[in-house]
Amino acid sequence: MTKVFVLAAALFLLVGYASAQSLKPGSPYPLKSGINQATSDSLVGTHYWYFYATPGSNRLTVRFKNPTTLYGSQMGTTVLTITVTDDKRTWRVVKTVTSNKNASETTFAADKVRNRMKIIVAVAPPNQNLVRMGGDYEIEATGDVAFGEAETSADPIVRTYDSKLNTYGATRFLADGTVVASDGSRGTWKVFDPENHIYTVQIDTFRWSVQYLPGYGLVKPSEPNMIMFQELRR
Repeated sequence: MTKVFVLAAALFLLVGYASAQSLKPGSPYPLKSGINQATSDSLVGTHYWYFYATPGSNRLTVRFKNPTTLYGSQMGTTVLTITVTDDKRTWRVVKTVTSNKNASETTFAADKVRNRMKIIVAVAPPNQNLVRMGGDYEIEATGDVAFGEAETSADPIVRTYDSKLNTYGATRFLADGTVVASDGSRGTWKVFDPENHIYTVQIDTFRWSVQYLPGYGLVKPSEPNMIMFQELRR
């Protein structure tokens, strides 16, 4: 029987996601009014957000809240890199926030905006692919700003993942409820708990319960640090 291999990950607590995130620079996720919460993860990748700066003044504030821990212990100072640019990439401002309380918040200010423009925000975790590093952060745009709308037509599970199970490889979850893996395996998925994005997945003879977490992919509901199908970064 084919053995099931899952990603061995450092133990850390995932807070409830008040916002989704995008891993695609060409398709950032809209910030919402108020505080947006997310978790940065070096094994997942950079998050991309956007909002609109309108004539007047505005502020973008990013706060590092809780660093990822390894077996309950913090792993030294963790740095998140925040890059703000316009959608035409004509300018760029880069700042950082860290797990050090004295440097855990940063603000981008624009006081004389003349024309409406789309602002792209990238939040990058530490450049570390062997050990999970990052942490919870908040991002908030205030002042003369406007917000876009998220696309909600498709179920969030519908996308392509890098499987951490068996030898499936790149695995597509299609809108018709089927699953197609690059190694030729096929299966199905169906919604079990739509409010919490929990699904039942069967591929060949294997059956799992999975939960979709934005920016991560499909994880084991009782152990969200165990990524079963990791969302592709591109």
